[in-house]
Amino acid sequence: PSGAPSGAPSGVPSGAPSGSSTTTNDDEHKRRRVRRGAGSRGGAAGPDWTKRLDPDPNQTSKRRRRLFGLRVRTDASLTRVERAASRADDSGGGTSGPRYVAVLGDGERIEMDVLVSAVGVDPAPRVEWLPTGSFPRGADGGVAVDRAFRTMGPHADAVYAAGDCASCELREGRSGGDVGADVNEGAPRGDDAPWFQMRLWSQARTSGTFVARVMCGECDDDAWGFNYELFVHGTRFFGAPCVFLGLYNGQRLDDVDEKDVTTYSRRGDDSFARVLLVRGVMRGAVLIGDVESAETFENLILDGIDLSRFGPELLDPEVDIDDYFD
Repeated sequence: PSGAPSGAPSGVPSGAPSGSSTTTNDDEHKRRRVRRGAGSRGGAAGPDWTKRLDPDPNQTSKRRRRLFGLRVRTDASLTRVERAASRADDSGGGTSGPRYVAVLGDGERIEMDVLVSAVGVDPAPRVEWLPTGSFPRGADGGVAVDRAFRTMGPHADAVYAAGDCASCELREGRSGGDVGADVNEGAPRGDDAPWFQMRLWSQARTSGTFVARVMCGECDDDAWGFNYELFVHGTRFFGAPCVFLGLYNGQRLDDVDEKDVTTYSRRGDDSFARVLLVRGVMRGAVLIGDVESAETFENLILDGIDLSRFGPELLDPEVDIDDYFD
């Protein structure tokens, strides 16, 4: 929604990274969490789950990563999770050691205390109580809605769906259009807009606010004041600010010829940046750690400017790209 702090990318939650190195503080908007013992499914962890496990939330991101023993495994699959054998601690007053063991597909066993599932959200089981005849479903199993989040069935004038339960295919433009077409002819609009649905807290909150205003007659399909022309998400990962813009991972670009897609990346001691361009026009970006260029990159994506002549200098720390496009 509108009302983001001055200098922050529109659509980034209040307090998210902007032109300075401020970071997201989304506590007041969080969903109610499932308490421990409330069921085996648990609840959404949220962007601050590491702070809830960390006895000292003021530690640096480097220290927090060391504390949690963060390791990355690529091309790995989780076969099963076993309960670890309990071991008596040295004091003789109980047991110690990890609570669980993750067994990977190659047989590797990783001891752990906490398992965080990050496979995404499946809306279908949560809305199965709604009759499909009255509330048609989208391809992902969510309740199909139009661009104003009205349901598509016979109750469209009275029933809306927002947040994780909704399937936003029409808002995404998946009913037609080519997100890689005509990107050199100005800012993307309509079906070309680099926005897509991802079941995030920030999107759920935005859609809920939008629906409330549509129901009150203050908004329509054009969604003025909301940021449906560009995917924007700001969060933190082990203390590091992160901003994701547009088609940052090549989403919706399956039909674009690979030779037309260019990516540049820069990796620092405590930062990472990557931009994705289609025929010279920026379509997405990722910023981790150093997020000062977030607002500039947002505007470059929306304006559809041909950046071919800059090449890797878009991410060169010696080139003040923010000032150049100010």
